[in-house]
Amino acid sequence: MNLRNKIVEKEDIESLFSLNDNSDFSIALYEILVNRNEKKPNSLNEIELNLFLCMHLENAGQADSILTFLQEWFPQQNEKVIKSLNEIGATKSSKIIKKAIELLPENGSWFYESSDENSEKLMKKLDSEFSNYPDGSMRDLYRKYAEKHRIEL
Repeated sequence: MNLRNKIVEKEDIESLFSLNDNSDFSIALYEILVNRNEKKPNSLNEIELNLFLCMHLENAGQADSILTFLQEWFPQQNEKVIKSLNEIGATKSSKIIKKAIELLPENGSWFYESSDENSEKLMKKLDSEFSNYPDGSMRDLYRKYAEKHRIEL
């Protein structure tokens, strides 16, 4: 835990990749990306943004719902998150999120203002499917993608 905290504090990418546990790796990487974005919004490169969005979406799916991400946290990134999921290898998740986005009102209004029983049921189903990790462990996908793009991080 102390090592992970030091890695995050110093943004020590070299030491980050020395972490053996993919859970520790993903947590540290997430914290580094969040810190970078907070210090200088919109400064993440394409690789970092892909990971940042996917990690936030996963957090929303586990803590609340994908709708939280899609309508509250990053509504301007809905199309980008589909591409980001594909980029990291989460193609099944990408298809689920695409279907969820298609349920959203085009005018950007709150989903529940215009939804009906069927669309709410479908959104709940999509949320559940996404939260059940259809592509396998996201932390493994994050690690593999980060390893592939190590230089860009």
